[in-house]
Amino acid sequence: MTIEFEPILPDGRRVQPGFRLIQAMDVAINWIVSSPGARPADVQRVLLLQSLTKARTLVISIVASSLMAAVAAVMTAATWAYAWLLAELVVGSLRLVAMNSFVKAESSGRTGNSLAPIFAGLISFIIISAGGYQCVGSGQWPLITMAGMGLATLIGAVSSRNAGTPRYAVLLIFILTLPFSLAALTSPMPYLFIIGVQLPLYACGVIFVMLDNYKVLLSLYRSEDENRRLANHDLLTGLPNRSLNLKRFDELLADLASASDRSSKGFTVFCLDLDGFKDVNDRLGHAAGDAVLVALADRLRESVRVLDFVARTGGDEFVILLPAISVADATAIAERIIARVEMPFDVGHCEAVQIGISIGSASAPADGESVDALMRSADLAMYVAKRRGKGRFVPHGPRSSHFLRVEGAELAPPANADAG
Repeated sequence: MTIEFEPILPDGRRVQPGFRLIQAMDVAINWIVSSPGARPADVQRVLLLQSLTKARTLVISIVASSLMAAVAAVMTAATWAYAWLLAELVVGSLRLVAMNSFVKAESSGRTGNSLAPIFAGLISFIIISAGGYQCVGSGQWPLITMAGMGLATLIGAVSSRNAGTPRYAVLLIFILTLPFSLAALTSPMPYLFIIGVQLPLYACGVIFVMLDNYKVLLSLYRSEDENRRLANHDLLTGLPNRSLNLKRFDELLADLASASDRSSKGFTVFCLDLDGFKDVNDRLGHAAGDAVLVALADRLRESVRVLDFVARTGGDEFVILLPAISVADATAIAERIIARVEMPFDVGHCEAVQIGISIGSASAPADGESVDALMRSADLAMYVAKRRGKGRFVPHGPRSSHFLRVEGAELAPPANADAG
């Protein structure tokens, strides 16, 4: 016995049939526009945008199909031809509106509704295909020739415009090809079957070329994605590098400058420097040192919040940006990092490696409102932590400045700061 359960929404309402239909359509459309095989979400998104944001090719397609319908209406004066022309104008306008809405949403940083332009495109091509079928049924060679040439041109345009979404493109090509070819193959007109055979063969050739173009596009976007990653991330640890750290710094400072309530957009900067790391390299070699850095990066990620930003800015130097955080929470995170780093590292040698970490912090806007000012303040506090015995956390403040002046440093780093 099979028991069927009717879906229930989170608020307790039963799912209506219309809602289930929309969900099913959404799932089907998402599958159609997705690429074969597993693809990173950002690459998949770029490929979809490549297919849905080409305004000029869309306008040309709408003009060409509307012109076909207009010629059919003039030559036949048939109801189906006038209905075709009206449908072309209405659906073509809806496609332009849907694409414009999608582009505006994407340009403003929101996720555009891709369902509307894709569904409108399907309806448009069904209308064109039906018009081509009627042209064959009219028995007029000029109309049949026009429809065949028009469909072949649109097939080529689809393969170019929608190369980033090959499933969608193949579906559109089938919609354009099959009805016209079946009508030509079954028509009593002499020699028309040749067109019915030729058009599907042409469509198959275009599909194979389009799939090759899709592979080229995918390779291109993967290369661009990898180049961006290499330019903005440390190759060893995978953490953001100095360049990406400065970009995130600028974003936080811009939010701070534009905020009406500056306290809500304040943030804290950690400067971190390893203690005893040079000794690891000297005794065990750089391979062991690299293994420590990789494991350390994982421990830093695990010790901070999801919204915090961890970057490697030098050999054994790291920066963490902590937006919207209290003094107590920042202290707790720093103490957690120190405790995690002091735990032994297993780097494949007979002995476990043990190092420490010194952390200094500065807060915006209290300790500065520029990258240089905040980094200088956090560096100063970190050097104080090292002078006080390492493995410590020191927030920037008058006492840290006074400490270094008493030591004769005058805000300069201690002489042994780079010795680990």
